[in-house]
Amino acid sequence: MQPATVGFAAGVITSIHFEKAHDAEDVGEAILMPGVIDVHVHVNEPGRTEWEGFETATQAAAAGGTTTIIDMPLNASPVTTTLAAFQQKLESTKGKLNVNVVFYAGLVPRNVKELDELLPSGVVE
Repeated sequence: MQPATVGFAAGVITSIHFEKAHDAEDVGEAILMPGVIDVHVHVNEPGRTEWEGFETATQAAAAGGTTTIIDMPLNASPVTTTLAAFQQKLESTKGKLNVNVVFYAGLVPRNVKELDELLPSGVVE
């Protein structure tokens, strides 16, 4: 850890200088850290929202310093092994996200053809 001057524009970090600028606001002992990316989260909305929905999952993530979660495709409801299920998941996120959310596509026996539709729809590869 070391002192630094951080430049911002429109809420985005634009520069980091490892010396103090003369006109910088001193924020004391504040620490600037990168956000965490959790690559293994099972959000069960819309199927079992009472277990863990997008609103509560992303609130908990934000409270712990996580800025992005990646939803696992299996052992969730619905499983994202088809385009229809993925679209259902996306629809259920509206107005509920407190951090970035990314989705994996599930690969299971007999759904290889589904990947042709899933991959260009926005899931990560």
